[in-house]
Amino acid sequence: MADDIIQVRVGKGLIGLRGLPEVFRELASRSGETPEALQEHLLRQVAGQNYIPAASRDEYRRALWREYRRFRGEMPEPESGRGLEIQVLGLGCSGCQAFFQQVVEILAARGVAAELQYVTDPALLKNYRVRAFPALVLNGRLVLAGQLPSSAELEKILLAGIGPVEVAKPPA
Repeated sequence: MADDIIQVRVGKGLIGLRGLPEVFRELASRSGETPEALQEHLLRQVAGQNYIPAASRDEYRRALWREYRRFRGEMPEPESGRGLEIQVLGLGCSGCQAFFQQVVEILAARGVAAELQYVTDPALLKNYRVRAFPALVLNGRLVLAGQLPSSAELEKILLAGIGPVEVAKPPA
């Protein structure tokens, strides 16, 4: 349905865009075109239904291509230099809320800066193709679904996902 709004990360913000599933299905039916031609067609089709600032066209092109690849079941690489992005996917139940709170507490205790989202909207959840909740997505990669790990296990998962963390040492 063209009235569905899907949020897409463009640069540092989330932008609501209309008509993406229809445009993605139409794009998937086009064969024999180069990725560059497909990207340009994708941008034009989405711009026909949404406002895209001229100065941001390249950012939108990259973001739309990333979402299209995700739509096709591919796992696009996270953009470099964007920092840690975490999505907790849940249904809004007490278990999912507790899981989200656990993530917040671990990040705060370790002093880890991250962009954290708690996604509960069914229209947005279907984009992740996850059937078991809560789920944890680190930098676009699903790392946990349908489990409520202990705080220690969750901390290991989060820290492994973000790489080594330097801990300040007291002066000698």
